Amino acid sequence: MYSPSALIERLNESSAPYRDPVARLNWDSLDLGIWWLPPQAVSLAGVAAYERLPFETRMRLSQFELVHVLEAGLWLEAFFIECLAGALDGLDDLALRRRMLHEIREEAGHGLMFIELMERSGVRIPDAARYRPLLARGFRRVMTANSALFWPLVVICEELPDKLNRTVRQGVADATISALVYHMTTLHIIDEARHIAHSRAMCSARSHNIAPWRKVLLSPLLARALKDFARYLFYPPAALYRLAGLPPAQDWRRLATSNPRRRQFVAQAVKPTGEYLQSEGWQLRLND
Repeated sequence: MYSPSALIERLNESSAPYRDPVARLNWDSLDLGIWWLPPQAVSLAGVAAYERLPFETRMRLSQFELVHVLEAGLWLEAFFIECLAGALDGLDDLALRRRMLHEIREEAGHGLMFIELMERSGVRIPDAARYRPLLARGFRRVMTANSALFWPLVVICEELPDKLNRTVRQGVADATISALVYHMTTLHIIDEARHIAHSRAMCSARSHNIAPWRKVLLSPLLARALKDFARYLFYPPAALYRLAGLPPAQDWRRLATSNPRRRQFVAQAVKPTGEYLQSEGWQLRLND
């Protein structure tokens, strides 16, 4: 761990006036008759076979795709909380201990928001755990907050969903998306801005202290994790398209993974994170 810094103190001050996000949202405004992701942020946007589907089917897919992102968030937040809680024991740096406790509280609040939305809407993805990346499952079994790859992985897992969350804000100007989803996502983005700043600071400090030869050995694992997580997050499993009611005759996931518009969106989402990790000495090929 690194010593207290002005950044940690500022983040702690910003986190101090905490309010339960579930209590801050007007759940009575939940609307199943409107987009939850902007139309342009859905994985099949621009695909001819998808654009010919009824409006209600396309809108329903946006709801399931948002819940897919929320399910990913629940999984990642549980992992993050577990690692941070384990690092608290014996930590003498009180400012950093406070920072970790703030983040645990905020991540728990996010998870409660996500669960509330799923319960009230009935939009669920059964057996969501089956679709998580195999490498990530392995990391979770052995990773701690002191592991060399922990903070680079946190940067990846914080920043990529944040890119998708921020597309929600693009749909509010013309009232395209649910007001409840917009406000929920806004609360999430505000907290995540602090988490991303902290994770980058921790990643930079840790990366500076890792021997170059060790980075060379670990970089392929980090590169694979970045690729696998982007694919998992931005290209939902085939089952999701069935759950959303799309006709089964089409291989919708294949259409999504080959969709030029989606591929461009993913490349733009991954690029800033990949370039940051490269600047910290991690050897990643972003065009693979």
